[in-house]
Amino acid sequence: MRRFIDKKRGGRKGHLIALLSLAILCCFSAATTAAGQPQTAGEDIQVHRNIRYGEKPKGIGQDTTSDRTLDLYLPENRAGKLPVFMFVHGGGFAGGDKGNAGTQAFCTKLAKHGFAVISINYYLTLKHEKTAGASCTANMSKGLPTKGFHPKLQEAVKNASNDAQLALQWIKDNTDVYRFDLSSVAISGGSAGAMTALYTAYASGQTILPIQAVVNLWGGLENSNHIKSGAPALLTYHGDQDKLIHVDYAYDLEKKMKEIGSDLSETHVFQGKGHAIYNYITAEKTEEIVGFLKSVLQLDNVKVQRIGTVQGLDVTEDEIQREMRKYRAEVFRLVVQKNGLKNSGSAFWQESQVDGVKAIDILRAKAISALTTIKVQEKMLVERNLWPYTSYPEFLADLRRNNESRRNTVTDNQVMYGPVEFDEQTFFDYRFNNALIQLKHRLVAEGVIVITEGDLENKFKKLQETVYNDEKYTLKEFTRQVRDAYIEDAYAALVAINTKAAKIDIK
Repeated sequence: MRRFIDKKRGGRKGHLIALLSLAILCCFSAATTAAGQPQTAGEDIQVHRNIRYGEKPKGIGQDTTSDRTLDLYLPENRAGKLPVFMFVHGGGFAGGDKGNAGTQAFCTKLAKHGFAVISINYYLTLKHEKTAGASCTANMSKGLPTKGFHPKLQEAVKNASNDAQLALQWIKDNTDVYRFDLSSVAISGGSAGAMTALYTAYASGQTILPIQAVVNLWGGLENSNHIKSGAPALLTYHGDQDKLIHVDYAYDLEKKMKEIGSDLSETHVFQGKGHAIYNYITAEKTEEIVGFLKSVLQLDNVKVQRIGTVQGLDVTEDEIQREMRKYRAEVFRLVVQKNGLKNSGSAFWQESQVDGVKAIDILRAKAISALTTIKVQEKMLVERNLWPYTSYPEFLADLRRNNESRRNTVTDNQVMYGPVEFDEQTFFDYRFNNALIQLKHRLVAEGVIVITEGDLENKFKKLQETVYNDEKYTLKEFTRQVRDAYIEDAYAALVAINTKAAKIDIK
């Protein structure tokens, strides 16, 4: 956990430049286009505006700022899957709009760094349900709350978070359309938007997508005790002269991140600066934000470990290593059986050979062969929306979350079945095999696997010879078992055909 104190700089000249920058941004603010239509937003960026991610809230009339729509900023020349950055604008839950010039400039700059940026509008509770004493200023300008926020402000935060979660669901549902990397999701916001982002990431309990990083622009959390061990890393920017949301909220979050050991989290406090300094952040801090996100999301590492494709699905070194661990003992026995044990330790894998092929290369080839069969099945799962992961890093993130939850269950003395922690192989087998059960049923329903009475009769005869030992059973007594056995055979044959024809490109 690191803190940075940024000293005041610029003086009157800097103030004039900031005003001129704001004027220019306002003059050149892009006009709203038809829903979902792409629009150029500067060099190399395409924007799809006013995409609906949820039903229009009741009672807002023609108020587009409270409607559930989003703007999607995409790098024009993109390759592979895009890390996701969701931004929630500010305005005290009573105003603001995703089309504001400052928001557009910030989102455009983030997109130029290779992110898919989703900027949302959401239901503005305090705009449509005005309540005395419920504003952010009334509750947060003097410091941390002693008795909690006004109930209406609490409601406003939760309503905004619920909409943010609808947007997360939209991201998940549209990952194939826009190539989102669901293992690399960050959420951010300014002021009330930051309060929404913080609540969504740390207090909502949402399970739609794993949020890996949070960028907090002068927001705050009513109760930082919601933040638990293993929570997403946090980057905070706040001015020490903020008159709307007191800087103590930044220090409170910093303290909590230290308590949970979040080493990647950072807090930046700007001396002499107040609230909503969007232009300063966009001009001076974007690269800093990108650096934080790359570090936390391990974007460079993910690119390095992607080593090829099978049937168009990414293959990572982690997956190869998982399969190598699975077949290590089998290949060891094969090599020893052929040539005896002539080397030990790491030397065994590098120096032992069978027919001129190193043991390590035999093991890797075995792993790639097995992984090819897995990827062929994964392709069928993905095509039918039966596989919850779009990348292996996303699966590994789910494994970490699952194990954290299981450890907490044990710590709280609650009943839990199974191991305290899953290892990578066991958790993968658990997820994968459960998905395959659904896949086989789906293939039968689709008519890909066809079952006739004659097929069942023939399968039953074979089972009588090999399993039932010619006992005087009838097919009627074992219809379900025979049917399941036939489906297994037909499925194995289908996988074998698809594996043989699979397009493989692995380095």
